[in-house]
Amino acid sequence: MNLVAATDDPVAPPSLTHYDVREVISEEFGEEGWTVMKPLLATHATLLLDDIESSRAMMVEGQSGVGKTMLLKTFGRLNEQFCRRSDITPASFVSAGPSKSTGDSTNTDLLPQLEGRTLAVRDAQTLFGGSEQTIQSRWGTMARIMDGDGYFRHTATHGKTGYDEIRFNFIGATTPLSPRAWRMMGNVGQRLLFVEWPEEEYDDDWLRSVVDGGERRPIKRGRAAVQEFLGDLWNYYDGAESVAWTDKPMSADIELPLQRLAKVVAHARGSLQNGRANIEAPKRIGKLLHDLARGHALIHGRTHLELEDVEVCGRVALSTMPAKRRGVVRALLDPDRGPLTASDVVDILGVSRPTARDRIDEVAALGIGEVVKETGRGGTTKAVQANPEFSWPDALAFPEF
Repeated sequence: MNLVAATDDPVAPPSLTHYDVREVISEEFGEEGWTVMKPLLATHATLLLDDIESSRAMMVEGQSGVGKTMLLKTFGRLNEQFCRRSDITPASFVSAGPSKSTGDSTNTDLLPQLEGRTLAVRDAQTLFGGSEQTIQSRWGTMARIMDGDGYFRHTATHGKTGYDEIRFNFIGATTPLSPRAWRMMGNVGQRLLFVEWPEEEYDDDWLRSVVDGGERRPIKRGRAAVQEFLGDLWNYYDGAESVAWTDKPMSADIELPLQRLAKVVAHARGSLQNGRANIEAPKRIGKLLHDLARGHALIHGRTHLELEDVEVCGRVALSTMPAKRRGVVRALLDPDRGPLTASDVVDILGVSRPTARDRIDEVAALGIGEVVKETGRGGTTKAVQANPEFSWPDALAFPEF
């Protein structure tokens, strides 16, 4: 049974045998939009699993104007599944006033409204801006909230106020993060996955198509398709925390690529200080990617993993790193490429030759690649090739960016 495309499966429930959500999103937002929508839907679907206690988060990162905000608006009118905000701060979750019961209609605290739902924030950029101290403090609070243990504040007037054990998911959109934001999130950032909005190619009549289509039509059509799909999906699986995952243990064909992708993320978003790399353990990111794959399986009507579920993790893995590293890491891991010289990096990234050399040294310091000598017509030149432990899994399609 495939819930995002037509299927002739005779055992599929009649109400779930056909959905046009992929067709509608692709028509209104381009194939780039559908590429981004898949991990968003998969992240939301992890709420159906009964063995996850903490939040799962997916950030859409892209330049202004590509359609991130409009895509998130398609989750409107699904109030039982989503809580939508234009932007948020940690103070939005629990006010400084006394705690109120969840059923109190005067309660404006965000956290109790999120139980079993996904928080969709159209402008999550505010969470990544400010001074280093502000970013670190803000994400320290967000980490406690996302860990699912609830959140409490202490004030001189009202004392301790807050809520226990609330599980929710988090999706949002942001423009490219600064290197400072990546650095200051530190361990907290390990809870976030990213998917980059791919660069778009514009036909000669691109302006006419934008003007004729207007802004409301994509949101209206997309919202109707998403609403039908997710409404029936939730009914089919009996709502949040209703699915007991029985596909255990996972096969080596699934496990080994996920482990490889987790190591890629851990090293690619590591920090460098005085040429020394600080690399996170891959366990947390491996769990997040495994859960994302399971969510992707659920939106396709499966409770077992297939390679296509891991493929969506491949795109996310190659997006979950500082923007300045993505181009060279992707080129380095592309199985159709050989070792990268400085000239290759200049062509790929459009940077100066000194910057290209710095990028080569950076991925080598992070352990993803190793510096080698390439022989050309002018003699030998410095190059970098992927370390074997990071080579792209043979069975996994390499994503196009």
